[in-house]
Amino acid sequence: MTLEVFKDVLIDSDFKKIKNFYDDLDTPWYFQPQMIPGSDNDDRGFFGHYVFLNNRITSPSYELLLPLLEKLNVGPLINIRTNFVVRSDKPYECVFHNDCVYEQAKTAIFYLTTNNGYTEFNNEEKTKIYCEENKLVLFDCKLQHKMVSQINLNKRLVVNINFFPK
Repeated sequence: MTLEVFKDVLIDSDFKKIKNFYDDLDTPWYFQPQMIPGSDNDDRGFFGHYVFLNNRITSPSYELLLPLLEKLNVGPLINIRTNFVVRSDKPYECVFHNDCVYEQAKTAIFYLTTNNGYTEFNNEEKTKIYCEENKLVLFDCKLQHKMVSQINLNKRLVVNINFFPK
């Protein structure tokens, strides 16, 4: 299963527009009581902001994400959600999971903040991708992954995109 990492994905002006939108105090965030629905060890929760859900655009940030979607050569979208995880005193690990299980679907995680949190993959190497702003990890949706929270900064922001390639 392929796992690709790209740094400096967007030009600075495009990245800043996205980051500024999610840093703005007027951007709505909605509490999700579980990171992984149905998980037994998951009582921490997080804040989410859906951009695309149920075959419709649900946020004005969609337009800001178009340069990223073009770089990814996105075909039909499954969903896009931005996740806001607050700092914890010790690293919190959600369970390994898939965002979706469609054949040929891809998952992209686009990091908006730099901190000591990371995404770990359930592959032979147990690959860890650390949070660095303007970095993207792209992988087959069948590859399980988990979030490990940051302990050094107040927030971890990532845009999670599930899609079919063109």
